[in-house]
Amino acid sequence: MKLRLTILFLAMTGLFLLLSVGGFFSPDTTPTAALDVPYSNIHPEDYVGPEKCAECHAEHYRKWQTHPHSKMNLNPSDETILGDFSNHRVKYGNGEAVFEKRDDEFFMSLFEEGQLTHEYRITKTVGSQHTQMYIGVQTIGPEPSDHQAYRIEGKLPFGYWIRHNLWTPVSYFDSAYEAEPNDGHEKMELLNLVQKETKWELNCLYCHNTYAYQHRLYFSNVLGFPREDFRFPEGAESIQEWGPLTPEKLVTLGVSCESCHYGGREHVENGRESRFYPSSPKLQSTSISPETPTTNANLINSICLQCHCANVILYPNGAATWNSREALDLQSGACQQQIKCTDCHDPHPAGKHGGLFSEQKITWKCLECHTQLQDDVSRQTHSRHTLDSVSCVDCHMPRIVQGLDQVVRTHHIHSPSDESMLQRAGPNACNICHLDKPIDWTLNHLNEGWGLNIKSDSNWSDEYGENLALPVGEVWLNHSQPVARLIASDAYSRSAANSETTSDLLKLLKDPYAVNRMFGLLAIERILGRKLTAAEYVPTASHLELEKMVEILKETLGGVDLNLD
Repeated sequence: MKLRLTILFLAMTGLFLLLSVGGFFSPDTTPTAALDVPYSNIHPEDYVGPEKCAECHAEHYRKWQTHPHSKMNLNPSDETILGDFSNHRVKYGNGEAVFEKRDDEFFMSLFEEGQLTHEYRITKTVGSQHTQMYIGVQTIGPEPSDHQAYRIEGKLPFGYWIRHNLWTPVSYFDSAYEAEPNDGHEKMELLNLVQKETKWELNCLYCHNTYAYQHRLYFSNVLGFPREDFRFPEGAESIQEWGPLTPEKLVTLGVSCESCHYGGREHVENGRESRFYPSSPKLQSTSISPETPTTNANLINSICLQCHCANVILYPNGAATWNSREALDLQSGACQQQIKCTDCHDPHPAGKHGGLFSEQKITWKCLECHTQLQDDVSRQTHSRHTLDSVSCVDCHMPRIVQGLDQVVRTHHIHSPSDESMLQRAGPNACNICHLDKPIDWTLNHLNEGWGLNIKSDSNWSDEYGENLALPVGEVWLNHSQPVARLIASDAYSRSAANSETTSDLLKLLKDPYAVNRMFGLLAIERILGRKLTAAEYVPTASHLELEKMVEILKETLGGVDLNLD
């Protein structure tokens, strides 16, 4: 009996040694990716920071450092500040704004009728490519010294147009602002409300920076994944225990690796494959699992949806009028989850629109599903255009969205025959190019070319005029909705517009909506092939001065051939 036990012991010992030497129990080969092993990537302790990622992914890290994502929020320094803080002065209404650097800090000061009313110290930058906004705290103001105004980090009232080296109030950047008030005392005074109303910690913080996903669950407006996809084994009250996001809980300022890849500690320390969806023993998903491929459109788009989900004004068809809503637009469009953001964008390199692929590559991505159009003849027959004149995105993703300093393509994929847009005189893909044609011309071509039966009637928008005979470009330039005027100015600047439209485009330079003046300026400069000088036009001038400037421009540009043929 003793001999048999000894032999059994030696055999078991030998087996253990064999397994150990063979590596079956070594850390590198332990089957840690098994589905029953807990995995966590949403809690603060799960995050390691981009420098840790760089140890293995040096090339991706290098590209990320040049990407606009990395610079969405940064601390102020000579390298990160792009605005002119060399004691630069800008007159506005009855006051003046001064931008200066003192003792290695940057300040924005506002004066009314020669008297200093507010001073702000810059604490963060926002953006780095087209425009730059600023976050700051008030250091001088009318409130008593213990007022919260001196503790709030908020969006400051002036921003910087990088391409134009131009300071303007922040209302000049965003179509969501109301019409600019008349000149007078209230004009500068209203600007000072911006810093107190748009608090960085409650607004910009959530989409411009990287933090543990558990705080998204608490805030819930920037989840990306549908809330109903999650359940909580320990009860949903755990969300309250995780608490809200505050600045000291950030992993990094700016959008870094773990905003999209989630917490990387499991991958870095345990060699486990990264999961591209929120995971924790305290959180379970009902629609995504470890078996879901990383090429899954719903998975990828939900990552982008975390931030590209802005609440903006919508067109009649549900498309966004302003940028930062791209993922929601894609989700609500015709292709929905059949395509993913990374089919058109490489998220890692810097470049135009975040690593946007060539139009030819994007077209072939469309044709992967629309196989009946893969040959040139079928595609040309379908589009009724030569292949070198339009592409899929020209008709189904037209430029109708106000970007930062240009009009960009909508991500709400739709048909040019969408009646909600046609009926309400919204921007449509056909007339974006055929600005000189009336809406009835558009309907006739849609009906004849694609076998439709769209008919106008008395319920159609009054914007078209009584007999629907006005050129649609002219309709948009005089539209009651400000964003339609903005889109029209850009469309004219890209098309073979004739010089008869010059005076209509110039009207935008005195538009009561400040952002329309800026985009009108950009459009005219694109047509002219040069910038207007400060002697010719200043978008921040008073309404009376704007009238005079535009009249002079009508005379000086009246003889300029604006035909782009």
